[in-house]
Amino acid sequence: GRLTIPAKFRAPLEDGLVVCNWFTNALSVFPEDEFNALVKKIRPTANRSARHMAFYRILVSGADVQQLDKQGRISIPSGQRGYAGLDRDCVVNGLGERLEVWDATAWDRYNEENLPAFSEMEGASLGIEF
Repeated sequence: GRLTIPAKFRAPLEDGLVVCNWFTNALSVFPEDEFNALVKKIRPTANRSARHMAFYRILVSGADVQQLDKQGRISIPSGQRGYAGLDRDCVVNGLGERLEVWDATAWDRYNEENLPAFSEMEGASLGIEF
């Protein structure tokens, strides 16, 4: 249930972090202030529909506030490990303001399914000029 955060990702997490369930059965690790800003942003949308409220409830109720230990590790609670299918080998991806934690097999499957679309994507469709 312990996960070592790669050293290159630790600095933004030193003042506290939040581990939460995320899309595609992965976990996200946010700096605590970034997670609080996200919650503040989506809180007003929770009353728009039952789906919005469900998302808000699941995101917030399952969030686990933590500190990195001296070895740069965090604990992944059993409920979150079950949600993300984390058994042994994990992949930690840096995504700007947050990290994603994937089961290694699930990450390989995700890449296999999505790399063809990625390679076909044009920068212009994303508003990027190369």
